[in-house]
Order: sequence, then structure tokens, then C-alpha cells
Amino acid sequence: TVGDANFYRLTLRYDTPNTQLRVGLQKINFGPAKMLRVLQWFDQLDPRDPLALSPGVWAAMGRQYFDNGMNLRIWTMADAPEAQRDYWGDTKSWPWDMGGRLEYPIPAGTLGLTLHSLDISNVSDVSENRIAGDIRVDAIVGLWSEMMFARIEDPTWTMDAFSVMAGMDYTFGLGNGLYTALEIATSYQGGSGDEMPWQARTIAFTANYTLGLSDGLTFYLYAMDFPVLESQTIPMLGWQHTSGNWLFYLAAYDMPASLPGSGMTLPEGTGIQLNIAFNH
Repeated sequence: TVGDANFYRLTLRYDTPNTQLRVGLQKINFGPAKMLRVLQWFDQLDPRDPLALSPGVWAAMGRQYFDNGMNLRIWTMADAPEAQRDYWGDTKSWPWDMGGRLEYPIPAGTLGLTLHSLDISNVSDVSENRIAGDIRVDAIVGLWSEMMFARIEDPTWTMDAFSVMAGMDYTFGLGNGLYTALEIATSYQGGSGDEMPWQARTIAFTANYTLGLSDGLTFYLYAMDFPVLESQTIPMLGWQHTSGNWLFYLAAYDMPASLPGSGMTLPEGTGIQLNIAFNH
């Protein structure tokens, strides 16, 4: 309905040769990972989604580019789409966050350092501070890694969380080229000063083969292991076809009931999904 309509993006942008300033509802994302993104803090992008749709965040972000290839981003945002937002319940106040990211070029790659603090406006008694590092190097194969440490505090308890992932990709010279990528990730969580048992371990694999100028096949496989819950495997096979301004994407999937999809919003169970988009 019209009353339920929301903006997808609404951004004012100012650019100079070395500086960029954006204010409004925008997408802020970063990190080299493709499927198991430790640094997926402010978006809901799903690599299986051919349209790469994701809600934005209300934010102001400045970015400075330096002559040596380094760039620095600083942002403040209101009510970012965080799982931690459950702490605030139905409060009408918008918690303000602040953070920044530095990207520095190295031989054959890039280093990244990211900091972020939730609720600097003290809307609630809960606070969270994060620090993350990442690296990507392109050699014979592409290699990358992301890791994050977070401390969450309220007046009665303190919890620490740590997540780390590593990935690699390579294109085989078969036919038109077979692109493959593999990622692994592990997350840990526990009370501050206590042991941090693992919470989830995930392996993700993708392969992409171009059939021609208009067609391509894509395969995704996620294998998830948990200390208490039953392990899950999520396969998906997709075919993409472009015709002029039209995009057709047909996907066959098997989505466990306990792991709802994101991005493509895959329904529970086994099924087929067809996406049709017009680009103009």
C-alpha cells in the first residue's frame, strides 16, 4: 500500500577530485569477502541475488582519497539495520552510531582497518564497540581474510564476540572460464574474561560459468555446523539470461526451515524461483 511505501535510496552527494560527502539513505558496505562476510555490518546483500538489493542506512559519510592510494571513510548513522537493535525494542528514539574505515594499498593487495561504536547517543544502557581488520592479495590465486572483535556491555554484563574468515578464488581455463571461490568462517562468543566457545562454523563454495554473451550458470553451496543445532547444507543452482534491457534469473534451491534466506528471501523448503528485471 501507499502508506507502507519506503524510500530505497535518498542521498545528497558532493564530490571533489579527492573528497566525497554523502548524506541520506544510502548503502555502506566494505570488506573483500564474497559470501561469509564478517564485515557485513550495514547491509543485507545476498551474493545469490542477481539484483544485489539491500536496505540502506540513514547516514552521513565523508571519504578522503590520498595520493598514495590510501582512503579514509568516517560516518555517523541513525538506526542502522543491526541485530543488536533488539536491545532498544520499540523505542521511538534513534540510537546514533559512529565509525570509520581506513584502506591502505600494499603490493598486490589492500589492507583495511574498521572501527564502529553503537549508540554513542546513549539512548539505552547497552553499548557495543567493534574493531575489524581485513586483507586481500591477488597473486596466482586471490586470497582474502576478515576478522572482527566486539565487546557488548550493559549495566549487568559484558560479552565478547570474535569472528574470522578466510577465502580464495581462481578462474580455471576451461571453455569460457570457470570461476570458483571458497570461504570458511568461524564465530566465537562468551562472557568477558571467560572462555569463548564457538557458535558456528561455515564453509561456502561458489562456481560461475559463462555460456555466452547472454547466459551464465551459477552454483552456491553453504555447509553450516553448530555446537547444539543440527548441521545444515544449502545448495542453489542458478541460470541467468539477458536480453536487451531484460534480465531473467531462474534458481533452484533447498532452504532449511531454521535458516531463512536473505536478499533473495528464499522460502523454506525445496523450490524454484524466477526473477525478472528491466534495466533502464
